[in-house]
Formats: sequence, structure tokens, C-alpha cells
Amino acid sequence: MTGAVAPRRKRNLWMVVAVAVVTSSGVAAWLLWPASKPAVSVPERVCAKKLSGKPAANLLPKRGERYQEYGNHLEEFGSPYAGPPPICTFVAGDRRVTVDYGKFLDTDRYKTRHEAEEQVERVASNPGSAPLRLGEARGYTSKRAAILLLNCPMQGYPGTITARVYDKDDFPSDSSDPKAFAELTAETLRLAARDVYKCRGSSALPTGSPTLGQPRAE
Repeated sequence: MTGAVAPRRKRNLWMVVAVAVVTSSGVAAWLLWPASKPAVSVPERVCAKKLSGKPAANLLPKRGERYQEYGNHLEEFGSPYAGPPPICTFVAGDRRVTVDYGKFLDTDRYKTRHEAEEQVERVASNPGSAPLRLGEARGYTSKRAAILLLNCPMQGYPGTITARVYDKDDFPSDSSDPKAFAELTAETLRLAARDVYKCRGSSALPTGSPTLGQPRAE
């Protein structure tokens, strides 16, 4: 009897081990499942549905936390507004990008147009920056930002409008795309020139992608 009991005990022991292995494998798989991040879905239109979602999607990770957008007076983005220009920020995963536009007028009391242009020229000469053109508009693009300036007289004074798209400093990304920054900035400039500031030269801004020059050596 003793010899018959021993094999039975061994079989029972192996069954316990097998169940433990299967159970532990199931627990491990369950623990790993939440680590698989969901795909990021970017809407066809972003920033209060005023801009194309395609270049925005190229600036965001493919997987991670769901897409969201927010900003001050976001509902007025891309429309004439008496207060400070609205700002649009969209975020997904570990990336946050901000889009804005503004104007600089030369008056007897308030002269900032040339200061804005000089600042853009300085940044455009930094290592890693590439010259950017969209018709008569000039600026630069890089792995973290893009900006375009367009001559736009307003209220009888010389003026300049700007459009910017930039990565927030607290959410850096090594996979940033200078071309995507440039394309979204170009679309923002066309929107601001045509619908917000009613620039006379807005119709002359070409459609499609802006022209990128060679980046400065890093």
C-alpha cells in the first residue's frame, strides 16, 4: 500500500504545481494588460473645430491618455474677439501642445512690431532651427516650436500678426516633428489672417505645406 500511495502523492503534487503555474501566468497577464496603452484618437478638427486634426495628430503620441483640448476663451478661437487672443492647448498621452496667434501694431505710444520680428530672427538663427516661409510670411520651425509672421496693417498703422505652435516645456518629446509644427502654424496663420484680423494679403497666402529651409547645424 505504501508504494501505491507514494506515486499518488507525486501526481497530486504535480497537479498542485501545474495549477499554481497556470494561475500565476494568468495573474501576470492580467497585471500586464493595463500597461498596454490605448490608441490616441485625434478628432478631424481641433481647437474649437477651426484647425485640421492631421498635423495635430502628427505632434501627439500614437498611444496614451485620450485627446483633450482646453484654453482661455477657446470657444472664440479663430473668430474676431475684443479681448486677449484666445489660446488653444491640446494634450494626449505625455504630450501637450499650444497654439496661439496675436498682433503687433506700431503706434506713437506702443511700438512692438519690430521687436517681435527681431526676436524671431534671433531664434531662427539658433542651432536646430530651420527657416520657414508661407508666401509673404516668414518665420522658423524646430523640434519644439514654429512661428510665422505676416505684414498686416491695421487701424491705419503698420502691423504684424503672428501664429505660433509650441511644445510645453514640462512635456518634452524627442520625437517632435518640425514639419508638423510648421504645417499647423501655417494653417493657424491663414485662419488668423483671414477670419480674425482680416489682413488684405490673407488671400495671397498659399494653401498646402509651407516651405522649410535647411536647419542650422546643432
